[in-house]
Amino acid sequence: MSLINEFQEKMPGEVLVKFKDMLYKEAEETKKQALSTIKLSIEVYKDGEKELALVVLKESMRIAKSYLELMDKLDADKDTAISIITAIEEIEELMNQNEKVSYIYDIYNEL
Repeated sequence: MSLINEFQEKMPGEVLVKFKDMLYKEAEETKKQALSTIKLSIEVYKDGEKELALVVLKESMRIAKSYLELMDKLDADKDTAISIITAIEEIEELMNQNEKVSYIYDIYNEL
């Protein structure tokens, strides 16, 4: 049962709409944060700081998982969140293999 469904019975309609809007805004901001930290990790990797890039990428994963949880609570489409998580996993693998930055940017640009 999603968070929204759980509150539907307990909240008046207007309050539920405001609550849902608030969660959607939070989800959108969380998505933006995930994407910006992915880009930051690629820039750090480009500058030759592979270990630091991987640390930043781990933070991106944490943020992306939060985005997925929010979308789940909203009972909304989770495809974008899953795509971001998959891209982070692919980028991490490429960084660990010392792959060229251009290949890594290709994955990011698909998002």
